[in-house]
Amino acid sequence: MGTPVLGADSRNIEIVLVAGRVRKRNGQLVGVQTDELRREVTASRDAIRMAVAAR
Repeated sequence: MGTPVLGADSRNIEIVLVAGRVRKRNGQLVGVQTDELRREVTASRDAIRMAVAAR
């Protein structure tokens, strides 16, 4: 029973429900602006790198 779970990753998940609301359907996130999120994550990463380098 553990093999399918341990051998899977996020691409294998088709639907995700959180508190009864669909968050991922047909393998795609629902209600998330991925381009905006990617920019925010990249900016956060860059800020952390700069802070660490300044030490």
